[in-house]
Amino acid sequence: MNKEPIGTHGFSCFTAARPDRVWAVLTGDAETGSYLYGLVPSSSWQPGAAIHFRNAQISTAVSSLSGRVLHAQPPCRLSYVLQSGPDDPPVYLTWQVRSCSGGTAVHLRVDETEGADNDEQAEDTWLPVLAALQALLARDEPALPGGLGES
Repeated sequence: MNKEPIGTHGFSCFTAARPDRVWAVLTGDAETGSYLYGLVPSSSWQPGAAIHFRNAQISTAVSSLSGRVLHAQPPCRLSYVLQSGPDDPPVYLTWQVRSCSGGTAVHLRVDETEGADNDEQAEDTWLPVLAALQALLARDEPALPGGLGES
């Protein structure tokens, strides 16, 4: 049963990483837990495929969280639905990755069908995810000449 979203929130960040690297971080299981609240998804990332989650700290399945891939167009767009339990409202996430001058723009759209978060609640949940993703990708960037990391 498809429901129209009653709450839509959009977030964006920029990284110097290439789109294929951003895609690898969004769909890989090695680094995802570092930006997604310790949750590590596992999936074939094909439309219709299930997404299984485990806790990165203890390597056990998170049984109450389920997901399904809705759309995957590497390295540009990934959409999936998450649900905490069978009676909980679904949350639809769409990641859009676009090459731009000097790097990649990453956009996250969050659609909720019931019990939508207000803007502040959504920011409290999703801005830390984007900030952690951006920080993770920044570790790949070479130090700039004259920068703090240079000897």
